[in-house]
Amino acid sequence: MPLAAVITLTPAEETTAPAALGRAAHALLLRWIGGVDADLAQRLHEGEGPRPFSASNLWGTGRAAEGRVRLHPKRPCALRLTALTDEVAAALERALPAPGAQVELDGLPFTVQRLATAAAEHPWAGRASYNELVQLHTLSPGPGPRGVTLRFASPTCFRSQGRDMPLPLPELVFGGYLRKWNAFSPLSLPEEALRYAAECVALGRYRLRSHLVSYEAADKGAHVGFTGEVSFRFLVGDAYWTRLMRLLAAYAFWAGTGISTTMGFGQTQALATERGPRPDERTLTTA
Repeated sequence: MPLAAVITLTPAEETTAPAALGRAAHALLLRWIGGVDADLAQRLHEGEGPRPFSASNLWGTGRAAEGRVRLHPKRPCALRLTALTDEVAAALERALPAPGAQVELDGLPFTVQRLATAAAEHPWAGRASYNELVQLHTLSPGPGPRGVTLRFASPTCFRSQGRDMPLPLPELVFGGYLRKWNAFSPLSLPEEALRYAAECVALGRYRLRSHLVSYEAADKGAHVGFTGEVSFRFLVGDAYWTRLMRLLAAYAFWAGTGISTTMGFGQTQALATERGPRPDERTLTTA
């Protein structure tokens, strides 16, 4: 059962922090899980291929200046963590700190103000079983969808042919969701969905902004990613395949998009209604 949790944090003091804290959030998630299941934390740390979790950057810190953001006790911020398997979701839920707990991120002290694991508590929180997602997005009556709009709320990038690709090409977007779904879901989807994405899904309207994100000094290990909204059009209106695309787009809420989703990249949300991108949409990045 995929799970998304949002932890609202209050900085203990006014200070500055690195703008890119995705690696620190990754380490914090593994530390929390290690406190309840050390074997699982070790397997998550050493595993290869798609990872059954994601971790955001620190949200709500404002714009970065010279690679750093300012923290203030009167300005709460947040972390978002997701799990893609029952095992990871159960461990994460057991490990999440309660309101009032003290936590440390990259050596900086915070107090947990709120914890949200349900959609009613925060728009970026929630859970759904794989079976529920299939029921909701592939078995609904009526004609198949004509497209889907995705909001890429933190820098998003792909790795293609040995190079970074900071563009939302349909086969990269939906192919990544398909790989994670088939890696972690008990209900497999046909690999032919990747061919449909490559040949029958086209970019429609979009509004994107590029970001340079670096975890090290002098931009070592840096990636250029994009944020914004993209509408994808389904060129062949076969109800089966278009509903599979809508299912995969919904799964992006937990799976994330592209590379480094365990370190702040690729936080994604499918929009409930078809509409054009909004230029003033707040993105969850300080890069």
